[in-house]
Amino acid sequence: MPATLSYIVCATHRSGSSLVCQALWHSGIGGYPQEFFSPTQAPKIAREYNLGIDPATDFPAYVKRLIEARHSPNGVFGAKIMWRHLDPMAESLGLPAGDPVALYRHWLGLFPALRLVAVRRADKVRQAISLWKAKQTKIYNSLQIGKREQPAEPPRFDFEEIRKIRDRFTREEESWSRFFDQVGAAPATVVYEDFAPRHEEAARELLSSLGVSIPDNLSFQPLTYQKQADSLNEEWYARFLEIESGAATAS
Repeated sequence: MPATLSYIVCATHRSGSSLVCQALWHSGIGGYPQEFFSPTQAPKIAREYNLGIDPATDFPAYVKRLIEARHSPNGVFGAKIMWRHLDPMAESLGLPAGDPVALYRHWLGLFPALRLVAVRRADKVRQAISLWKAKQTKIYNSLQIGKREQPAEPPRFDFEEIRKIRDRFTREEESWSRFFDQVGAAPATVVYEDFAPRHEEAARELLSSLGVSIPDNLSFQPLTYQKQADSLNEEWYARFLEIESGAATAS
């Protein structure tokens, strides 16, 4: 059957969106959500799924072909987009950058019965530490462990870098909130810290809120993503809070 319902997961990096998307994918009824619209990932995805279209030359056709090829048997298509990829996507669609209303109206014409999902992580410090560590190790998800060469030097703590990333994530999340307000959309909201401990139950609830019919015998494939945070993350977390608290006291 053709795609009859779609959703876009609106996220920031290291927010837990990969876990959310995999849980939806592994339900078997939530489409196959990926970061389809990243300028660096789109060409790889077009090749991986033999779409026969170059996103660089005909991005609208690429999106339409994606919807045809990558929806689940029940007609659900899912995708994920990061805040930083909105303007490049708009430009690829021939729209002005920085005009959320124009982009959203275009989405409504492209994606059938579109719904939005906002994924956020409450603890921005841990989110920032996750990205700073990944930038140094070049390991962005657990599936890459063992497949990437270990860096010559172990990852290093850097208060200023983590603070900058934390503040960036805060700004991007605020930008997403403005986007939803400007386009008049009320997204389904997922908080990583609430979702992770009960991902199957939470995914069922999310799918239901999106209008997906849930079969009584629904079962999930096991997750392949594993938690990457370890004792080093916790050490950095405590160290960051100590330094930030000391700086606040000194001022």
